[in-house]
Amino acid sequence: MKRLSARISIAAALSLLCVAPASATKYAGEFMKIAVGARAVGMGGAFSAVADDATSPYWNPAGMVFLPYREAFLQHAEQFGSLVNHNFGGAVMPLKSAKGGNRAAFGLSGTWVGVNDIPVTPRGGSLRAGIDFLDYGSDNDPLTPGNGQGNGKWDPGERLLLNSQDLYMASSADLAMGLSYARQRGPHWAYGGTLKFVRQSIPDTLAGDHVTSFGAGLDAGALYMASDAVTISAVMHDLTTTYLSWSNGTREFVAPSLTTGAAFNFFPAQRHALTWAVDLGWSFEDRAFDSQIKLGSVDADLHTGLEYWYRNTLALRSGMSGKDLDFGLGVRYKHFGADYAASLHRFFAASDPQFPDDKNLDTTHLVSASFSW
Repeated sequence: MKRLSARISIAAALSLLCVAPASATKYAGEFMKIAVGARAVGMGGAFSAVADDATSPYWNPAGMVFLPYREAFLQHAEQFGSLVNHNFGGAVMPLKSAKGGNRAAFGLSGTWVGVNDIPVTPRGGSLRAGIDFLDYGSDNDPLTPGNGQGNGKWDPGERLLLNSQDLYMASSADLAMGLSYARQRGPHWAYGGTLKFVRQSIPDTLAGDHVTSFGAGLDAGALYMASDAVTISAVMHDLTTTYLSWSNGTREFVAPSLTTGAAFNFFPAQRHALTWAVDLGWSFEDRAFDSQIKLGSVDADLHTGLEYWYRNTLALRSGMSGKDLDFGLGVRYKHFGADYAASLHRFFAASDPQFPDDKNLDTTHLVSASFSW
């Protein structure tokens, strides 16, 4: 009966993955896909099978049961230089269980992504030379004729003047809150889920006005510990096709995505520990344009990384996240921990002719801190 129930659950999950994308909105709720935690990012985002800290509500809620203590976590990241601010907070609390019984845990998480100083403008054809923009050409230099200088039309690159009621600066904010629960089943299995609530706000066409959304969805994950050295994982994000309702009447649906992974632990010498992790992130939105693996409307990206610990105090990390190169370091002292990571965007595709401007993507920096008790 147990095997039959498991097969039915897997079949139902695969059916959802096949059916839901047909009504999904491509790129909806994209901010929820930004990786969290300097430790995880430093490992190339290959963290679904590791997931043993307070970021587990995001990466794999099943991992919460393996935390032997309560832990709180905070992160700040500046994506693409300082263009996008990304903050994450999480807390995990193990629940008491009967002696020798299976463990359980409860978690809370919150993600906030904000962009400031967004220039909101009318269409280029309605911009007025000398009033809404400087008609100096695409090089913005009045001493070099050409490049559209003096043609009375706005050309990409010409400086905008924020002295018109039709031109203003605005900001956007995306927020996701999660409630997570996980439970261990037997010595090898753990299951978990995260119920998340989403709130977004983007500038409208009038200064001071915003269009907002509200939505809810569910993530589910599982871990199988084959041994102390090998862990296998599977996580389905937006399992129920997360629904977003906008204040202007628009409706969006976030397509489910699947992450499968494995982690391998090595102990080459006393006081030394090494973890190698591999994740495959599967998408069902036909994002084949820049994906590493393409199978019809299904595509996937590879994430892999290494983490080395010395005396469980100092850590070095490096990894590959799709076409990005990531690295980081960490330190632990008693109940406190601090981590740093950097992501070099498109490092492994710098010469791709389809992305001639990818060199303009600045490095993303992440810092995070944790406290356990």
